[in-house]
Amino acid sequence: MSVDSVLGKTHSKSEPLKLDENVSSYSYNFEFAFNNPSFSDRLLRVITSAQEPDNPMVECIHVSSVILAAASPFFLKLLSNGMLETDEQNEITLRIDVSEKDALIELLKFIYGKKLPPAIVASIPSLVDILMVADKYNVPSCVQHCTCLLLKLNMNLDGASYCLELFTNVSVSQAIKPVAEVTQEFLVARYKKNILKLQEEVDQLPLSSFEAVLCSDELNLTEDEAYYIVLKWARARYLRMEDRHEVLNLNLARFVRVRYMTHKKLREVLECEDLDHDIASELVVDALFFKAENPPLTTRALTSQELTGPLVRVVEFRKPNKKASVYLELKRSDCQNSSLNGLIMSQAFFVHGQAFHIVAQRCSEEMQSFGLFLSCVYDGTPTMVKVDFEFWVRERSTDTFVNKFKESYGFTNRLGRGTRNLCSMTWASFIGNDSSYFINDVLHLKANISIKLE
Repeated sequence: MSVDSVLGKTHSKSEPLKLDENVSSYSYNFEFAFNNPSFSDRLLRVITSAQEPDNPMVECIHVSSVILAAASPFFLKLLSNGMLETDEQNEITLRIDVSEKDALIELLKFIYGKKLPPAIVASIPSLVDILMVADKYNVPSCVQHCTCLLLKLNMNLDGASYCLELFTNVSVSQAIKPVAEVTQEFLVARYKKNILKLQEEVDQLPLSSFEAVLCSDELNLTEDEAYYIVLKWARARYLRMEDRHEVLNLNLARFVRVRYMTHKKLREVLECEDLDHDIASELVVDALFFKAENPPLTTRALTSQELTGPLVRVVEFRKPNKKASVYLELKRSDCQNSSLNGLIMSQAFFVHGQAFHIVAQRCSEEMQSFGLFLSCVYDGTPTMVKVDFEFWVRERSTDTFVNKFKESYGFTNRLGRGTRNLCSMTWASFIGNDSSYFINDVLHLKANISIKLE
């Protein structure tokens, strides 16, 4: 009898060995070969730029061209064609910035061993550094590994600011976008309800983090308050008037929706020394013309106590059409408690001056269903409002909005237009606990509305 060293089983010499059918492949760890001349065919010369260009730092690492080329299209190209810089036949040269050196060494070790040191795994800045280098040198396995680790870590303020600052200043691939999105969501969630109370903390945010917060539609503050926050942040971060001028003039229109500021604050905008007078005047004149044709907006994130009907959030677009995206959230309990043919009507909202409602209904078809409609609000003037609109629902499985209905219609009265079965299912399936459309007992709806111009 002999022992099978892989399976740890005994078998007769006359009995042929059988491979386990469940084992389809093996993963290999090449840590032992990293920087080991016995298992390397190339010498990688890493040249980092120093403060003295004439005296750069050079580090030589023994590498396997096969292992590097298999892990990265960048190294495959570097090792096989004109990108290759050689001093001798078995040497390759890679010139990097000094800030990349430590992350590059860890990236090379990862290519060999498929893991990162515990100290790096627990550090958001260290993981982000390696993620950026892995993205630059096109090592997909490391990009995916770092992304998964970052998404599992508890995000903190310093880590979020570091991520956004780096992602903003460096071109990154789509593979890194999930980390940027989670980072922005963390910052918005931190400040959306109490940004005014955390003003001193906000004043310390770098520009990229500040932009991520102020561009959100979820902040519970008026545009006058947004203007105050922007001005205070700029004065805290940029002591020189010239620097404040630059950042405010370039970013104020993105930070603050000047059209929705009060007349009193608009006067302050005109008189503010931190702003270029010509730019301030243009913004104020545009706001005054807009106010003459549109109703006021109280806050960016209105609370249900301030409104009649479920809350909606409206994001308007100036170009290329008179278009807006409207977001509505309905609780499962509200839908369950609605009577047959009973209506759930949202608060009134405005798209370029025209008022609308979104109306949800438990429709009395044979099997019952969930209906959704767009209703136009009239002031008695007999005019037609031509609208292109779409209804979208967020699905739990993908956490993305899916288009469910599309129509073009000319409204001449208050009657709603839409669909009596938005999700193409019975009411019982739609409202049930296993419904794919309720996320944490909330139904997320979106309407894209475009007013057609004659």
